[in-house]
Amino acid sequence: MGAVRSETICLLASLLLGASHAYGQQATDRLAQWQVAVKAHQPGKTGKATLAVADWSGFELEETVLDVKNMVRSYGKDRQDEANDLLLRGAEMHADIARLIPHDLTRQSPRQQRIFIISDGREQGTRFVSLHWDLGRSLLDAVSPPTHPGVLHWYRQTSSDLMAMLSLAEAAVHLPRARRIFPSDPVLLYLSGVLHERFSSASLQAAAEAVMSGNSGMTSVDSARVEQTRAERFFREALAARPDDLEARVRYGHVLGELGRHAQAAIALRAAIDGGANGKMLYWALLFLGKQEEMLGNRDLARTSYERAASLFPRAQSPRLALSQLARRAGDRRAAQRELTVLAGLPADEREREDPWWEYYDVQ
Repeated sequence: MGAVRSETICLLASLLLGASHAYGQQATDRLAQWQVAVKAHQPGKTGKATLAVADWSGFELEETVLDVKNMVRSYGKDRQDEANDLLLRGAEMHADIARLIPHDLTRQSPRQQRIFIISDGREQGTRFVSLHWDLGRSLLDAVSPPTHPGVLHWYRQTSSDLMAMLSLAEAAVHLPRARRIFPSDPVLLYLSGVLHERFSSASLQAAAEAVMSGNSGMTSVDSARVEQTRAERFFREALAARPDDLEARVRYGHVLGELGRHAQAAIALRAAIDGGANGKMLYWALLFLGKQEEMLGNRDLARTSYERAASLFPRAQSPRLALSQLARRAGDRRAAQRELTVLAGLPADEREREDPWWEYYDVQ
């Protein structure tokens, strides 16, 4: 019995050693495949090698990224540039996988967030945030120094992409990580302001309320006032770093007005107008300034701002509605009706009513 048991233990030990060797070989092979994929990857494209990496399991991806980080640590200071280049190119590849290859219907890793899909202020279902955003961030944690210009470029570009893709839940994770490394960068501060200003919008506030009231889960969206307060701080800090950012100044004026700080809002908006805002930016500034002047009791100035906004985009309905309401509140029913008549003459198809207000919460 003793001999049989000893042989059994030896056999089990051999099997375990064999399995361990096989797993180690697979990990080595994946690391080599990952390096080949990174070398072959062209930014903004998904080649054959990139697609192969995208098909790996969450466990395989996370283990490979850990192996990459361990490998570059062994390079030493004399190979730091080589290590940084590999890490930066790897992060770029994973960002492209996240952008271009859908992998969000099933959870690949316990660390992935489940997020809500929102359309027209209503919940339309859920999906998972791509694991590859987190893999990219993890790779860049190993870059030295952490404030390497390539890291800043990656965070700026990917943050802008996430906002443009309306991946707001992931942006809410991504931007704080970026700001921890680059706390004073005006682009990251501006995008953070845009994110929280968007969270304060009526459509997202309604969607968040619907999610909470339906016991569907928790959201990262706070009350409109809390989100506006955050946006105001980020825009203010962005302007301190880059005072000539006209769009940041227009948005700063908007959130100040939403917070009830009308005199300060009017000053910020006039500064944007006087500073050379044009096109849609000028339209927004004039529309918002009209509202601030109205709240301050300056009806004539409000009317002038609304009329200037209307002249920039004659088919836009927002300034016409504002002018009609301004006249009605002043007791001028004839002027109010005149604006409604102009409004009724606009194209019935809303797509032909060029109103930049409808695009305001999008990243420009």
